[in-house]
Amino acid sequence: MQIQKLRAFRTVRFSKFMKNYLLGILFFVVAIICFCQPSAINAQKKKPPVQTPPVKTPPAKITNKPIPPAQQEVILSAVEDAVIKEINEARNNPQKYLGYLEEYRKFIKGNVLSMPNATPLVMIEGMPAIDDAINDLRKLPKLNDLKNSKGLNRVAKSHLEDLIENPKLGHKGKDGSLLDQRLLRYGLVGLLYAENISYRISVAREVVLAMIVDDGVKSRSHRKNIFNPSFKLFGIACGTAKDNTALCVAEFADDFSEMKSK
Repeated sequence: MQIQKLRAFRTVRFSKFMKNYLLGILFFVVAIICFCQPSAINAQKKKPPVQTPPVKTPPAKITNKPIPPAQQEVILSAVEDAVIKEINEARNNPQKYLGYLEEYRKFIKGNVLSMPNATPLVMIEGMPAIDDAINDLRKLPKLNDLKNSKGLNRVAKSHLEDLIENPKLGHKGKDGSLLDQRLLRYGLVGLLYAENISYRISVAREVVLAMIVDDGVKSRSHRKNIFNPSFKLFGIACGTAKDNTALCVAEFADDFSEMKSK
């Protein structure tokens, strides 16, 4: 009897022990879950949001795809035709243009050029640029005429259309193209080519005088282009920008073969 009671006591004691043991394990598991869950939530909160990269607008593509000549002939305006005649007159007789430059000097006060019936223009150099042009022309020989090229007229016109929208583009097209790339769209050019642009002047002789004076351009590249003996061909396009700025684009080349229409 004593042995049976002892066994019963041990059984009861063992059952209580197991119950407490299992409750302890359960409590431990619940504690771990409660401890880990906030960490997971916090980790989820701290996770940086997925950012969509900004969409970049691709730059305009520069194309050298040939542009066949239009069926209709390019007809020069009175101003464009007059600019060609004035440039050839300057090449044929530089001494005659010396007289024009001497007259030009009379309309300068300080750095402001006030030609009759024209809007005053503020020059960068003023008189020194005109005197530099006069000294150059005194030493220049007579040169042959530049022949007008229909292909170069089209090159000039295509760039003029860009400048009409935005005169600040300068020698760069709205698609980023430079002169050599624009020339290839209309034909094959020789070894030498150049481009002059005139702003704010609508009278042909004054356009050419401004290019010859080349105020503010240290290299005097516009003047050199007009009197370059290697150039044989010339293209021109003049117009008015949307902001009413008068524009003239002049193209020079030693050779140019216009693309033939199919």
